[in-house]
Amino acid sequence: MSGYLRKNQRKDGYVWQAVINIGIDPNGKRLRDYRTFPLGTTKKHAERVLMDMILEVENQTHSKNSNNNITVSQFLQEWLDTYNTNKSPTTVAGYREIIDKYLVPEFGRTKLKDLTPLALQKFYNRLYEKSPLSNKPLSAKTVRNIHVLFSSALERAVQLDILKKNPAKNLELQRCKKYHSEVYDSQELARLFSALKGTDLEVPVMILVLMGLRRGELLALTFDKIDFLNSTITIDSNTVRVKSETLTKAPKTESSVRTIDAPYVLMELLSRERDRYEERRLLHGKDFHDTNLVVSQSDGRGFKPDSFTQKFKRFLKANGLRHLRVHDMRHENATLMLKAGVNPKVMQKRLGHSNYSTTMDIYAKVLDETQKDAVALLESSLEAIVV
Repeated sequence: MSGYLRKNQRKDGYVWQAVINIGIDPNGKRLRDYRTFPLGTTKKHAERVLMDMILEVENQTHSKNSNNNITVSQFLQEWLDTYNTNKSPTTVAGYREIIDKYLVPEFGRTKLKDLTPLALQKFYNRLYEKSPLSNKPLSAKTVRNIHVLFSSALERAVQLDILKKNPAKNLELQRCKKYHSEVYDSQELARLFSALKGTDLEVPVMILVLMGLRRGELLALTFDKIDFLNSTITIDSNTVRVKSETLTKAPKTESSVRTIDAPYVLMELLSRERDRYEERRLLHGKDFHDTNLVVSQSDGRGFKPDSFTQKFKRFLKANGLRHLRVHDMRHENATLMLKAGVNPKVMQKRLGHSNYSTTMDIYAKVLDETQKDAVALLESSLEAIVV
């Protein structure tokens, strides 16, 4: 069949949309045309229009054969469905959010061929001043993410001969501010460890600080990944939030899958935590969710990533500790390793970085502090010699 009808759900109800196949692109993918009918249009009327569109394609009179009428909304939907099938669910969900929240409201009804660099530049400039969602300025990083997605989709339109050139090229974007991680000094770290003792955050935070796991890796860790005999932990899963669903999936890169040695003090904590897990399982009985998760709620259920972040944030505030992100605990681990003289290549493996440069770039600040300490030691030595 050359076409079909489908329902599109909207806030104010559903509308009919006609979809017809109009050809094949150079990569062998089907090209489609869409026509969305106004709210209240009957299915019978939509079917009649669909048949007319199919006849136009068969008679080569359909105007979409030259792609003159395709809108930005239509093309982005087709691009998302056709050219992102190899992306992870979280990546596709992120793309869809950008398209639905920013691109379609601004350019959705605009014909793709009518997009201009000036219109895109003005759009980005407005986002720097005020987001259409929050009325607050968007960060340079967020605007760049929107631009990268839009430019990538438009470049595909060029490859398909729908556009002659990409209107998103050569635009002026603000430079992204590089994030500098925050870590605790030795006194603050001692206060953190003291406050953690005996709480339900003791084990997860100690894992973050001593092992350098990412938040998603921590929340996906199960007891069967802990080798108590050899004191190692295997990280091969990641917990993420996709829309309203919490998913556990494999990490993005091969280097994120790793087995690393754990210090004795942590293994002791994990052994006791495993015993407590069994106690909770017996206590809750049939109401217990036997997830085998190292970090779980009292009934065994895992944490949503944002819920765990809020829990950590409340803990720091309640104990008068300086606010740091959960991810900063990973930086804390890197700081401890660097100051202990751990080889950066070993650090790379333990942290699961795919590139050595990532390890060095992110923690350049710590290296600078280490150099200052080295200079101070050198000066002390020289003073002793001169005297």
